[in-house]
Formats: sequence, structure tokens, C-alpha cells
Amino acid sequence: QERCAKAITERCMVAEDLGSTLCLENHGGTTATADGLLGIVKRVDSKFIGVNLDSSNFRVADPYAEVAKVVPYAVVSQIKTEVYNAKGPAGPLDFEMYLKALKSGNYSGPVSLEHEAKEDPIVVVPIHVEAIRSAIKAVYGNS
Repeated sequence: QERCAKAITERCMVAEDLGSTLCLENHGGTTATADGLLGIVKRVDSKFIGVNLDSSNFRVADPYAEVAKVVPYAVVSQIKTEVYNAKGPAGPLDFEMYLKALKSGNYSGPVSLEHEAKEDPIVVVPIHVEAIRSAIKAVYGNS
């Protein structure tokens, strides 16, 4: 974590010069858990670091709890249609539960759909987008 944080801090100086934010994604290895990811992010000495929060990359017993820990550091969020736990695939992602975690952490950034499921994206992406929109209305209302 120290070595990662040092390297990222150096890269954040470049991000600052560019007026950008560098985002670290939860994506296995050192970032496979909220504690591992935040162990790096909290060590980075820069306000130009954030998290690219992927809804389905915490492969632990309770991935929603991991998401809730990381939300305050999230700059961008990717929603996938499936969720995993420590044993593997755990079924479809509960869009409302995920969005409630984002809302409770005061997340106000973008949410994008990242389709990696086996189904034909031409067929299922519009269906998922509509389901996400419905979940946003249920969680956030019409505002």
C-alpha cells in the first residue's frame, strides 16, 4: 500500500497540473477490499485522488457493505448487472440497494453501466438502462 500510494501521489501532481482527478478502481489485488483500496487512497497526499467505484468488483461476503465504505471517496461509479461475493457469482445486482449506498454516502457523480454479462448487449443494455432509471427514481425521486 505504501509503495502504491507513493507512486500515485507522484502521478497526482501531474493530474493537478492538468486539472484532473486520478481515480483508483477496486479491481482485485491490493484493491480487492474496501480496506485495501482505502489504505492506498488515504495515504495519497493529494486532493486529486478519488475512487472509480465498480459495483461488482468487491468479491467478499458482503459486497454492498464494501461499497458503502468506499462511497465517500468515489468520483465515478460503474454499475454492472451482476454481483459477486467471496464464493463467486451471487446473482443480479440490486440496483436500488447499490444506489441507496451511493446516496447515503452523498455521492453526486456520474453512474455508468458497464456491461460484461454474457447476454447480447444490443438486447439487454436498453433493458438495464431502464431498470437503472427506475431505481434512480425510486431512490432519489424525480429531482
